[in-house]
Amino acid sequence: MNRYDVTIVGGGVAGLYASYIVARAGLKTALIEMKDEEGIGEKTCGDAIGEHHFIELGIDAPVVGFDAEGFYRGVKIVSPDEADIITVDGKGISLNRKNFGVRLYKMAISSGAEAFLNHFFVKPVVDGSWIRGIIAKDKSGKSVTLYSKVVIDASGVPAVVRRSLPMEWWVSEPTSREDYNITYREIVVGDFDVEKEYAYIFLNAEVARGGYWWLFPKGNNVYNIGLGIQWRESTDNPRANYEKFIRKRFHNRIHKVLHGGGGIVPTRRPIPCMVWNGFIVVGDAAATANPVHGGGIGSAMISSMVAAKTIIEALSRSEPSIENLWSYHTDYHRIYGAKQASLDVLRMFLQRMSNSDLNYIFKSRIVSGEDVYNMGYRGELSHLIIDRVSKLVSLVRRPLFVSKLYKLKQYMEKAYQLYKSFPVSTLHYEQWRNEERKLFSEIKEWIEKSF
Repeated sequence: MNRYDVTIVGGGVAGLYASYIVARAGLKTALIEMKDEEGIGEKTCGDAIGEHHFIELGIDAPVVGFDAEGFYRGVKIVSPDEADIITVDGKGISLNRKNFGVRLYKMAISSGAEAFLNHFFVKPVVDGSWIRGIIAKDKSGKSVTLYSKVVIDASGVPAVVRRSLPMEWWVSEPTSREDYNITYREIVVGDFDVEKEYAYIFLNAEVARGGYWWLFPKGNNVYNIGLGIQWRESTDNPRANYEKFIRKRFHNRIHKVLHGGGGIVPTRRPIPCMVWNGFIVVGDAAATANPVHGGGIGSAMISSMVAAKTIIEALSRSEPSIENLWSYHTDYHRIYGAKQASLDVLRMFLQRMSNSDLNYIFKSRIVSGEDVYNMGYRGELSHLIIDRVSKLVSLVRRPLFVSKLYKLKQYMEKAYQLYKSFPVSTLHYEQWRNEERKLFSEIKEWIEKSF
């Protein structure tokens, strides 16, 4: 019989990093991944990550020539009319996404994790209110049952384990389609008139409604270009928008397409409940990406680090019950989740703004690069922004704008504090969840009325 301490479903960044930490701690670890070894690390995304994540995680930063392709001095955010730019300083890394995945895979395997490649998750092994393992199949259809003290769902947006659990379990609660962006991007060889030490984000509701389009230099005239659109019932096709607005614009500058593909990105606060008896959720399966810019590599690794430490502690002293895994919430929200909740409020507000609104903010110099950095890094809307707005004579034409920003700041702070005060035990979860529902329903209603 296949018995393990921890079984991880999904060999992306979150699953590989969790596998590495728990295996390194001496726990018998199984990693389930549908790709073969050649496919490890392949992922369609923006390939960018802030250097600060590696400092926070305590691991070596990627190396140019292997798992990095260059560095950024910061990000340039471009207004819809492209007349104004906000420069946000802060060192970033352009990853070689595949080799970065290979690096994490080797770390996990060398630490003792056992990989079941070319295997697909089929269903969980449920025993009463516990998960006792999972059933998987290889490509030939041969089934394998892995019994485990803890199962980690690191399967990305599909969240195949979490979504297969009984509906009455808190952890299986579904999420809204509008809390995701659908994307399309290409890796191209070309010649673009940009400062190559910066990543470029273009805000334009016509090109990318509810999201943005990007141009990220990767070195040697290679660029990652793409867009993300809020996923709704009547959503534009991101590839169609890419062809219409981006390829048409740059057709003379794109010499060769190296790779193209799409995906789905969570752009919301973390799922409310992330654990159950013998079960824990990390990465995109738990919606840990930054709600505003959609970056999820660093935060996925943060969630895996916190989850792994929680599991190691639980197994060292007791069984991995929901109560003994519960601290994953409070620890993760202290590091990142509370900021996500605050930024989710900002995300919903920004998604309703028109190009005219956005151009006005850029032209009025209301927001500085430092303000944007603090919003992204700390999840705060600076009072300096409101002070600047209130002093602008031109706001006579937009008398409600100051009050909107003030209300936005209040709601962001409320969301932050609500997640920071996540209950320390399961006894008060349902009360907290009701407060969370009420707050975000109120926020959505206010935003609907404001635009």
